[in-house]
Amino acid sequence: MEDSNTKNKSGLVKKASKDFIFSVLALIIYNGVLQLLIYPQITNRMGKEAFGTVLYLISAVSIMGAGFGTSASYSRMMAKKNREEANGDYNIFLLIIAAISVPVTLIALHVAKGASLGLFLPVLVLMIVTVFRYYADVQYRMTIRFKEYFFFFAATSLGYVLGLMLFPVTGSWVFVLFLGEIFGIIFTVATGEIFRPPFFKISGAFKENMVSVWYISLSNLLAALILHSDRILLRVFKGGSEVTVFYTASLVGKIVAMITTPLNGIVISYLTNYKIVMNKKRFAGIGAAFMGITVIGAAACCFVSMIFVKLCYPADVYAEASNYFFLANLGQLLYFVSGSLMVVLLAFTEEKLQFIINLVYGISFAVIVIPVTYMWGITGIAYGLVAVNTIRFVTVIILGIGKLRKN
Repeated sequence: MEDSNTKNKSGLVKKASKDFIFSVLALIIYNGVLQLLIYPQITNRMGKEAFGTVLYLISAVSIMGAGFGTSASYSRMMAKKNREEANGDYNIFLLIIAAISVPVTLIALHVAKGASLGLFLPVLVLMIVTVFRYYADVQYRMTIRFKEYFFFFAATSLGYVLGLMLFPVTGSWVFVLFLGEIFGIIFTVATGEIFRPPFFKISGAFKENMVSVWYISLSNLLAALILHSDRILLRVFKGGSEVTVFYTASLVGKIVAMITTPLNGIVISYLTNYKIVMNKKRFAGIGAAFMGITVIGAAACCFVSMIFVKLCYPADVYAEASNYFFLANLGQLLYFVSGSLMVVLLAFTEEKLQFIINLVYGISFAVIVIPVTYMWGITGIAYGLVAVNTIRFVTVIILGIGKLRKN
C-alpha cells in the first residue's frame, strides 16, 4: 500500500512538473512577444509621451480582463470542485461585463487627455474580446490540459506578431492587440467546449456561481487596479513620459513575476482536482520561502534591467528608469508572490476571504500610494508600492494562518 501511494505521489509530481514547464513556456512566449517585441516597437514608432497614453489605455483593458475574465475562470474552477457549473452561468456574466465595458471605455478615454474619441469603438471591442480571452484559459486549466494551454498562448502570440507586421499599414496599436486576443479565442472555440452551444443554458447552482464570481471579481478588480496604478496615477498626476519611464523600470520584474501566473494556474488546477492537505505550518513555511526568493529576485532583476532596458529602449528612457530599477522590481515581485499565496488559500477557504484581503490592500493603497504619487511622482509611487505590497503579503500570511488553524 505504501509503495502504491509513493508511486501515485511520484506520478503526480512528474505530471505537475511537466504541466509547469508547458505553462512557463506559454507565458514566456506570450510575455516575450509583448514585452520584447510589441511594446518596444510601438514605443520607438510613437515616442515616449504618446506611448505613455497607450500604456494607460492598455491598462484599462487589462484591468477589465484580469478583474473579470480571470475571476470567471477561477470561479468556474471552484464550481467544478464544489458544485454544478455550465457554460451559460459564465456566458451570462461575461455579457454583463461587456455592457459594463461601455461606460468604462468612455471614462478611460475622458481621463486620457488628448486621446481621440475615435478610439471609443476600437478600444471597447478590444476590452470585451480581452475579457473573453482571459476567461478562455479555464478550458485548459479546468481539465489539466496544459499542452493545449501552451498552444493557446502560442496562438495569441502569433496574432500579436501578425498585428505588428500590419502596423505600418493599419497604424493602429489597438489592431495589433486585437488580433492576438481574437486568435486565442478562435483557438479555444476550435479545441474546447466553453464557447459552444448551448450558450445560455444555466446550471442548478447558477445563483451560487454568480455570488462566487462577483466576490472573486471584486477581489481581483481591486488587485488589478493597484497592479496598473503606476500607469493610471502617473498619467493623471504627471504625464505620459512618466508612465513610460516607470513602466520600463519595473519591466523585468513584471516579466519574471509572470512566471507565477502559470504556477497559479497549476496550483489551483491540482488543488481543485486532487485531495491535497494544507495546514498553517506548511502555509507559513511557503510564505517565508517566498519572501526570501522575492528579495533575491529583485536584486537579480535590477542587474538584468541595466542590460535589457539599455538594449531595447531609447537612451533617454534608460537614463531616467535606471534610478528606480530595484524598488520598481521589488514592488512587482511582492505583488505577484502575495497573489500566489492567495491562490493557494482560494482552494482551501471561501471566496469571501480573498475580498477581505484585497479590501485591506485597497485601503492601504488609497492611504499611502495616491498621496505620495501626487506629491513626489515616480519616487513616491516606487516607495509606496513596495510598502502596500508588503502589507498585502503580511495580511495574506496572518489571515491565512488564522483560517487554516480553524479549518
